[in-house]
Amino acid sequence: MKPLADVGTPKVNNLGDFLKPGAAARGAAIQLGKAFFWDVQAGSDGQACASCHFHAGADSRARNQLSPGLKNVDPALRAVFDDTASSGLTGGPDYTLVAADFPFHQLADPLNNDFGTRTVTFDTDDVTSSMGVFLASFTGIGAPLLDAGTPFVDAIFNLGNPAASSIADNVRRVEPRNTPTMINAVFNHSNFWDGRAHNQFNGTSPIGPLDVNARIWVNEGAPGAAPLQVAVSIPSSSLASQAVGPPRSDLEMSFLDRPFPLIGRKLLALTPLGQQLVHPQDGVLGALSNAPAKGIDTTYTALIQAAFQDRYWNGGYVGAFTQMEANFSLFWGLAVQMYETTLVSDVTPFDAFMAGNDQALTPQQLRGLLVFLNRGDESPPAVNNAIAGAGVPIGVGNCAACHSGSELTGAAFSSLGKGTGNLELIEIEASAQLASGVLVPNPTVLALEDNGFANIGVRPTSEDRGRGADGDFPFPLSFTRQALAGLGFLLPPGADLPCTLGTGGTCPPGTIVQADGLFKIPGLRNVELTGPYFHNGGQATLTQVVEFYTRQGDFGDRNLPDTAGEMANIQLTAGDTAPLVAFLLSLTDERVRQEQAPFDHPEIFVPDGGTFANEQARIRVPAVGAGGRPAAGLPALGPFLGLAP
Repeated sequence: MKPLADVGTPKVNNLGDFLKPGAAARGAAIQLGKAFFWDVQAGSDGQACASCHFHAGADSRARNQLSPGLKNVDPALRAVFDDTASSGLTGGPDYTLVAADFPFHQLADPLNNDFGTRTVTFDTDDVTSSMGVFLASFTGIGAPLLDAGTPFVDAIFNLGNPAASSIADNVRRVEPRNTPTMINAVFNHSNFWDGRAHNQFNGTSPIGPLDVNARIWVNEGAPGAAPLQVAVSIPSSSLASQAVGPPRSDLEMSFLDRPFPLIGRKLLALTPLGQQLVHPQDGVLGALSNAPAKGIDTTYTALIQAAFQDRYWNGGYVGAFTQMEANFSLFWGLAVQMYETTLVSDVTPFDAFMAGNDQALTPQQLRGLLVFLNRGDESPPAVNNAIAGAGVPIGVGNCAACHSGSELTGAAFSSLGKGTGNLELIEIEASAQLASGVLVPNPTVLALEDNGFANIGVRPTSEDRGRGADGDFPFPLSFTRQALAGLGFLLPPGADLPCTLGTGGTCPPGTIVQADGLFKIPGLRNVELTGPYFHNGGQATLTQVVEFYTRQGDFGDRNLPDTAGEMANIQLTAGDTAPLVAFLLSLTDERVRQEQAPFDHPEIFVPDGGTFANEQARIRVPAVGAGGRPAAGLPALGPFLGLAP
């Protein structure tokens, strides 16, 4: 490992085909992206990207954040909310989570790693996520904070008796997976938990080459000439792919069936951030701030024209839309990506230690780092004892097997390149098996899988197939399954099979494919501040997370043969918990905790529950400038529910 500052952000080789040359254009693109990201006018009813990413890049709200099993393979279970763990209180729509509700899978002994002798005291397949819009059909552009739409009864997110539900009882809809932080997401080859935000941005939708009809509009003639449809592929741009998803999602920012060109038409007619204060010392937008009035002193049209080449916006109409409106998804995706590329948290005690400051980590954090790195066969017991002191061996965390590299995720470019620069997107690894109730390696059965994704037994695979949810997309999401199906036209560089299956193949006999229930391995930086954890948001504290790994997960037995082989190598004890948690705290960048540049932001008002007829007052998140929360007299950000790690 090396300090994150020594790891360059991925380069978009053909970015110059879209942006104008020079630093001014890049600066305008970053301004545009930050304004897009934080502007509540972008959503159908006051939702911005930042509405779910306002707290260390994640979401710290507790009310109306529960979603049922929307991804369950059994349709009958997708709308069923469970009771909660706190005294059997009914959960469901508009419920306010409390500490006693976590974890979502509770055992009499949370450290028991024998699947055969565990006593389960509570379990729920509900998910902690982020609330979005109220359910409505989009009918047209409306006021800045409310598109025109026709609301109708939400059969899932509604407080009423199902037989007598009304629109008045609707609550905001909640996404099916926990909100990850977008800070440091630039290092990921793919984004979203299932990786559907493709590395190759197609200009219009998240899934890259899987959307074979994706096109943008290019004017190759004089100004005002008729644009032509062109297919594009912009590599190293999964953040752009991710960014164009939520603005059209009826669970996040949009009424049903709202087209992107009309999002463009709406915003192009409004003052950017016109409902929000922008701090005059904002690190990106400060020079444009209208403070003490709201918004910034420019237009989205001007920023697009300053950032993007003329041929993407100076042509004639495309049907009922201007070319700028028709290409709004292209501008949105690339600009938000440019902004998020600046959100790199590389000033941490861990980075100082990796840069040579031996005093940057406390003795307990150093011990935790050794547990984190320990893969068993690579750390002789004598060395462990000498470092640990008092003859107490260091546990085998095997954490770095998945949370590798300076980014602390196997989903990052540098980890996928394994130091060679050539990506390895498909790998073959040992699988796991049960022996006397405990997960152990199964070296005789190898598994082909997408590198950077894993099924660690958070929930049963049938509740959410993740990377393997093939029926949800035109083609399989998994690179492994694409390669095995001969879909080479979909595969990015590095997605080569390490061996071939079948009679006469080069893979060892019995090799299996792992895709179902696999999720992207998240980075761990600032993890102190980004709870709740895992794709289901089912753990509230870092201690609960470490206990999960100490018992080798919750459903590794049920999820075989898709369970990650790395889980079988973990050998932790209760004595490893505090050091591991201490080490994880060393990954916090104080600029993130204090919202100092580049993590400063405009004011935003985020929903706080209630019904369509009686919504609660929104939570005001104040604008902060480059000096962050200290300069504004605000307390530092804290962990989820204010819980100790």
